[in-house]
Amino acid sequence: MAKAIIMPQVGQDVPTGVIIEWRVKENDYIKKGDILALVESDKATFEVEAYESGVLLKLLYDAGEEVKVLDPIAYVGEPGETIEQLQATEGTVSEVGHPQAAGEAATQHGKAGVSVSPSARRVAREYGIDLSTIVGSGPDGRILKEDVLAAIPVRAAGSKAKTVMKALIFDCDGVLADTERDGHRVAFNRAFSKKGLPMDWDVELYGKLLEVSGGKERMRHYFDSYGWPGGVSDKDALVKELHKLKTDFFVQIIESGELPLRPGVARLVDEAIAANIELAVCSTSHERAVTLVVERLLGPQRKARFAAILAGDVVSKKKPDPEIYNLASRRLDLAPSECVVVEDSRNGLLAAKAAGMHCIVTTNGYTKEEDFTEADLVVCELGDEPNIQVTLQEIKRIVQSS
Repeated sequence: MAKAIIMPQVGQDVPTGVIIEWRVKENDYIKKGDILALVESDKATFEVEAYESGVLLKLLYDAGEEVKVLDPIAYVGEPGETIEQLQATEGTVSEVGHPQAAGEAATQHGKAGVSVSPSARRVAREYGIDLSTIVGSGPDGRILKEDVLAAIPVRAAGSKAKTVMKALIFDCDGVLADTERDGHRVAFNRAFSKKGLPMDWDVELYGKLLEVSGGKERMRHYFDSYGWPGGVSDKDALVKELHKLKTDFFVQIIESGELPLRPGVARLVDEAIAANIELAVCSTSHERAVTLVVERLLGPQRKARFAAILAGDVVSKKKPDPEIYNLASRRLDLAPSECVVVEDSRNGLLAAKAAGMHCIVTTNGYTKEEDFTEADLVVCELGDEPNIQVTLQEIKRIVQSS
């Protein structure tokens, strides 16, 4: 029998959520635990998982639409099954199934008949803005976060508010752990050996290759510079296969416990959790590898407190392009100036700064000689007792004084 997938409730005072994107389409076969959609609420951005296996019969809303919590957003069932009977028995589906229903239900604190995005409502509460005075620029007059932000200078004229730190964003490799020299480099070499390729990246060579962001890009740069293996007809396929092998070997290295966290990482994460600071990771490395580093080295309880883990090919441009940090700002629903990035390389620093974020650099053996002139603070490590190099309170002061 067909069953409804509902909009989750992530807090008692969160009435709606916005479907940012669907990860599936109608008629797809889904399994229990599959990620169906990315949803944004006043409190966080989170993923909606399937709690039933079957065929996705119907998506009730398009991406970008607002839905009341506990209302159906989709239906899953058996192939060829219809949802008309289920809709009739539920009695309310005809209302929530209409694309405008959630928007009309979300007009509280706004003009009658005009929907308000969750992020706009949050900003309005924070600055005491009356939503009934705002003219929305979204579809059908929907009030967006940008509309509320535009009204703040008018209301707060003559006052100068200090910027407050609200998020701490970590790069992964070289920041959470010294994964480059003893993790990724070793994994690359094992992948080359597995494929019978006569090459070995030593410590010095790999340091030079790190000037290129992204593992696949790094291999392509190496082959372009030193020559491609003979008999290769599909370069993209070779790079893809090698990168998958490399990721598998890297996972084995992490799972074996060979690599520890860098000093001070767990301490600073715990300080951020205690202060209700949002946490995120932004890395160009493979998503599977980054997620494993966070979960295995920081532990599942700390990982659960990360609002976003952005990695791999989630963006089209690698650091020093700011695309991944721009995405983080949108996912966290925070202004760039409210975010602090912890990086270890010049490419990462430039990406963070180009996105308008603050940046703390924690150097390692590969990056200690790089130019970090633009950084807000440069340390050799975050540090644990008795060698703490930076605390959350110090980072907050840097943000407030900027």
